[in-house]
Amino acid sequence: MTAAARQAFEEAQALENAGDLDKALVSYLKAQELSPQDMEIAYRTASALLQAGYLEEAQSQLRRIVFAEPDHLSARASLGNCHLLLGDIANARQNFTEVLDQAPDNRNALFGLASVLLKDDKPAEAEAHARHLLSLLPDSAPVLTLFAETQDKSGQTSAAIAAYRKALKSAPDHVPALLGLSETLLRRKRFDEVIELTIRANSLIPADPLPMEMLSDALAGKGDLEDAREAAEEALRLSPRSVAVLVRLSVLSRKLGRPVTALKHAVTAHDLDETAQGPLNALGAGLAALKYSNQARSVLTALSAGKGLEPDIKRFVEALIENEAARLSEEAAQSSDTAQENGGKLAKAPLTAASNETELDEPGSKDPSPPKGKTTLRSNKIEAPAVEGLTGADDQVPNVLGLQRQDRS
Repeated sequence: MTAAARQAFEEAQALENAGDLDKALVSYLKAQELSPQDMEIAYRTASALLQAGYLEEAQSQLRRIVFAEPDHLSARASLGNCHLLLGDIANARQNFTEVLDQAPDNRNALFGLASVLLKDDKPAEAEAHARHLLSLLPDSAPVLTLFAETQDKSGQTSAAIAAYRKALKSAPDHVPALLGLSETLLRRKRFDEVIELTIRANSLIPADPLPMEMLSDALAGKGDLEDAREAAEEALRLSPRSVAVLVRLSVLSRKLGRPVTALKHAVTAHDLDETAQGPLNALGAGLAALKYSNQARSVLTALSAGKGLEPDIKRFVEALIENEAARLSEEAAQSSDTAQENGGKLAKAPLTAASNETELDEPGSKDPSPPKGKTTLRSNKIEAPAVEGLTGADDQVPNVLGLQRQDRS
């Protein structure tokens, strides 16, 4: 390693230790350019690439290291991680197994092989490696979460819950433990706990739709269908092409008495995946709710026969959606006209009251100051109770999500 390479390498290590991975990666690459044959620099550069999500670049680097030094176990284990993250399960398993044959306590390989076995639906085999790793790292939140998953998939639900809780005690913001525990408790219908956990998870990973999806399921399980719908809408905003979320919204809309909206979500989901059964089930249920029994029967018959949606039925559904949209638009226009008329009448004949009464600002009033000698009434606003960490508005009621829903009463 040259002096210039050493300087760049030490600078990269300092930046990585300070948490500035992007700048560290730049310095690692500079050090590698100055000393391309140095395996220590090459490995640290590959590790930085892997952490930064440059999987193919990291894989290329690690392959070069393993080819040059077959006994570089750390590089081989990291190569297994690259394969795992890229979906190459067979090569990931091979690399992890080769590492453990030479170093049975290699933590990286133990974690990786247990993860591979879980993906292969072999929780009993995965448990052995996870338990071994747990003996080496008894308080590690990732290891406890991995062990909990092996227990959950083996049917040991109580042991899984205990392991998830221990992981969260060690690291309260460990997202995989929050989500894993939420999923386990959801199956046990412990909806209140799931709501609390998924809201915490959402605050940590706001761009991920999964917490909102599970929150929607928990709220629906409690019978809070409107809040469940809002959670599902948020999940759809985060993942607009999610067939599962669209089907969930279709079911919720139908239960809320909005069958045409249910049809709209169902047909959108079907357009995204014409082979999926969920959208057709939801579409048939929506048509049945609207009393179109023949069309509903046609959809469900086609589903059972493994056929897609018939063109005539799709055109029928699309016409229903268009007619409903036109009706709502006309109602909105009429409501707006009525509001303007009422506003004009109120402006011409302002309400009066004794001077000691509460003031009311009339909607549509252009002059906020009351006429001389008269007192304008002001309605008493009922403020929703404050929700810690959430913001609200006087004319809106904050729900459990912190999303704002207009009071529709």
